[in-house]
Amino acid sequence: MISSRQTRLELFVAGVLALAAAAGCSSNPEPGPPPQISSATAERDVVNGLASLKSTVTVQFDRPFELAPSRVPLASHFEFDVPLAVGGSRRVLVATAERPEDDSRSIVLKVDTLIPDGATLKVARRAFDAEAAGEMEVTVEGDLNPALVLLATTELQVSDPAFYDAPVIAEVTEEDRDAVAQREALEFHLNQRQVDPQTYLDALAIYDAISVDIVASPKLRAALAALTGTFAEPALASLLTEENCTGLPAARIAFETPPGGPELIARVTYVGSGARVISVNTFAEGERIEHLMPILAHEAVHCDGLDGRTEELAATAFDGLLYLNLVAADPELARSRTRVARELNIDAVALINSGGRLPESIGVLPSPGVTQILPGTNSPYGSFAEFIVAAYPQIDLATSPTEPLAQAYADILAQTAGMDAGDPFSIRYLDELLGRAIHPAVLVAAIQAFGLAPAS
Repeated sequence: MISSRQTRLELFVAGVLALAAAAGCSSNPEPGPPPQISSATAERDVVNGLASLKSTVTVQFDRPFELAPSRVPLASHFEFDVPLAVGGSRRVLVATAERPEDDSRSIVLKVDTLIPDGATLKVARRAFDAEAAGEMEVTVEGDLNPALVLLATTELQVSDPAFYDAPVIAEVTEEDRDAVAQREALEFHLNQRQVDPQTYLDALAIYDAISVDIVASPKLRAALAALTGTFAEPALASLLTEENCTGLPAARIAFETPPGGPELIARVTYVGSGARVISVNTFAEGERIEHLMPILAHEAVHCDGLDGRTEELAATAFDGLLYLNLVAADPELARSRTRVARELNIDAVALINSGGRLPESIGVLPSPGVTQILPGTNSPYGSFAEFIVAAYPQIDLATSPTEPLAQAYADILAQTAGMDAGDPFSIRYLDELLGRAIHPAVLVAAIQAFGLAPAS
């Protein structure tokens, strides 16, 4: 027999359990507060290895959440206030918004423009509670700041109307042919570059040691020695020793009319032994040594006699990168209107307006925001690669074997850029290598030296 006390206790426990079950199964729970935004991270979209002008923004919340029923697309609950490099800001809407299947705390936004670091994301609270009002805000952490977004989306134009005028021929003076004066010019250059003491001493020692039988001109000896401490320093061994594909030092490096190309700035030919001759046009003798350094670094690349369009592209890209570094050290170079300087200056602007992987830097492939690399001219070219290849219609080969010196340049730059070694005659690799190798301060200084501003 069960006592009445036990029966009452059992009924009491059953009632408590029933109440608890009823409370847990309530079909109208009170909605909790909306989740809080932990972070918003923007990354530029890269498609097939090339940069686009779109961003993906991942919004992370502090806890899992449910979205409120809504008749409008989820994307309509989000918008950005984007700061502009020129001042002010603009409103940017979101193209799509999706919840990842494997992450209950985030929403991924797709935006048809670049979202820079420092932009403000606004999220409507009604996305989580249909009755809620107001917005939540968070500052975006992005991979590009507003200035870089401007560079990545805009072609830059020179402000000097005389920049593209016909050049003048630099006058040749007695100092151009004086060994002491050119040594002093080398010292001046090294001080402008602010090289370390050892590089300074090494460059002067190389100048003193270069054989006058190979390089009679003291200006060319100074320009060669000035490559010391740059990524193009391996050109010295390639030209002046047996460490090249011919197994011989150059037979001659001189100011003379390039054989078969009287309008060329420089050209490589060969003597009967197979040794190279580097002919630098006589109109270049009055140029500064800084304008001759890129020319010598370029011509040194050509060794095996098989010249393809990618070889000329790579050699010109390397001499352009070297020149940008020289311009950053001495902005006066960018204002010269002599024959060689003008060509280097135009190439430099074309490099700055190109770049497929890093359009905010430099490169050889088309930048997604640029239609004309030399705005303000009738030049139709949309990339540095297209511009340079068009300058060599006489070259039939599209590609040629990778030159060892070009590889040496690329290996040094890859180490600087933190990239793996790669083939400099691969245009995509070359494009990214240049973009990562140039120091941002050098790029800014060059942009200022050329007086570049958004074309629009």
